[in-house]
Amino acid sequence: MKVALFFDGKNFYSGWKREASNVTLDFEALAEWLVERVDGSRLFAAHYYTGVEEGVDGSRGLERFLEHLEHRRGFFVRRFPRREREHRCEACGEVVRATQEKEVDTTIVADMLRLAAVDAFDVAVLISGDADLAPAVEGVRSLGKQAIVATWRSHGLSGRLRRAAYDHVDLADGLAAFARQESQGAVAEDASTDEAGVVSIPSLHDGADHADPSEVVADETRPGERLILEALAAAERHFGTGYVGRFYFVMRWRFPELDENPGVRNRLLEGLLERGEVEAYRGPDGSHAIRLRRDR
Repeated sequence: MKVALFFDGKNFYSGWKREASNVTLDFEALAEWLVERVDGSRLFAAHYYTGVEEGVDGSRGLERFLEHLEHRRGFFVRRFPRREREHRCEACGEVVRATQEKEVDTTIVADMLRLAAVDAFDVAVLISGDADLAPAVEGVRSLGKQAIVATWRSHGLSGRLRRAAYDHVDLADGLAAFARQESQGAVAEDASTDEAGVVSIPSLHDGADHADPSEVVADETRPGERLILEALAAAERHFGTGYVGRFYFVMRWRFPELDENPGVRNRLLEGLLERGEVEAYRGPDGSHAIRLRRDR
């Protein structure tokens, strides 16, 4: 059976950062392991989708990684621009900037359905837990193909997506097959020549997403992220059946021990949004709103 892999780059990376950031990944071995794990006979193609923010130092590291990945057998990379949005608080004058990927989810959905329709594969493995991709899995199934989701543990795995999929694969189960235990520093030093690992992966997506490319390891930010989640839960209770505006939450919401710096809040919130612990949506007045993910 032919197997096609579809990597949601941001979702894959955030799960790796939480569950296996101490190891270097061999992507060709990862692809082989996934094909074998889903009882496939050969790899049709491995598609990797991610957003790239131009003009950010960390994006140069991401581009090196993507070029490296494109030279791996069977891998194809799709890049999409990340566009910056900003809002100025009328009360304090502080400007909050955030970047947003465009087209990634819709392209994954379109590619999965298009390739299924022409019998390019028998089994699709979606490496993502994003609920927005559930229509792709449902559509692939309706075309008579198997659709399987793979994530690091159950990190960020949407309930809807899991219910739509034929099966779930835990990537952590295969670490012995596709990971090399190396220090992150050693990988970074050999970023240009390492043919097996994720090249300096701690800095790749962080630089594209956050204002401070040196902010790499999640351990220091996790207490802050927990406070963000607690503060958002408190805001949801406070507003009852209403909604929590993103910029109001970043700029003005008060909660014990929560950092009052809007830039810090926004970076923490971006990480939670990427991992699916918080979701963004449009409020009744069309403004950007946030809430705790209900199906996580």
